Amino acid sequence: MPRDLEQFELLNTRSQLRRAAEHAFAFYRGAISREECQQVIDDSYELLGKSARVKHHLVPLAQMWTIERLRRVGILDRRFTRTAPEVLFVDRHDTHAAPMAAALLASYARGRVHVSSAGDEPVSAIDPDVVRVLADLGVDAGEAFPKPLTDDAVRGADVIVLLADVAVVAGSEVTGQLLRWDVGALEGQPYEVLEAARDELDLRVLRLLADVLTTAGTV
Repeated sequence: MPRDLEQFELLNTRSQLRRAAEHAFAFYRGAISREECQQVIDDSYELLGKSARVKHHLVPLAQMWTIERLRRVGILDRRFTRTAPEVLFVDRHDTHAAPMAAALLASYARGRVHVSSAGDEPVSAIDPDVVRVLADLGVDAGEAFPKPLTDDAVRGADVIVLLADVAVVAGSEVTGQLLRWDVGALEGQPYEVLEAARDELDLRVLRLLADVLTTAGTV
């Protein structure tokens, strides 16, 4: 890449990240400083960039993720009041069981629970067959994307569900309930295996939703 073009792309990215930070600052109406918004958007962009194959779409994804992360940061720092329980699903790459379970729970919770997913070794994209198998039930996961496991996600979760081959959450203090669901590794599996896993997770998330809402007193 010519040096002038490389410099232009770098400056353009920095400009986009500044605008994304301003968006986050406005979204939270100044409750979180511009500096902290910029720090989190920069960190989100860098973390997502580690597994990205193509980087031209990263700023919008980092902006979406930053809004989610800043909510948790605000709650952890007691700047925000917790308005709903937080449930985090974790698998190895955040490409199969975790985003599948997260999308199912979010579809049933309808805003009564904040739902997220993450991977301790995230890759660039969710398996398209996972999106398809969810769409078969009318669940839209088209905007989901793999995210790394962060300290704010772990510390902010009321419930953490470990899936597939993830055995532990390393490096962060777990303050919420830790569950383990024995769902087999789904990477590379045929469509009918994904359908069976979806149906199993569908039943599990319904039970989890009832438990979480009962504990929160919002049923």
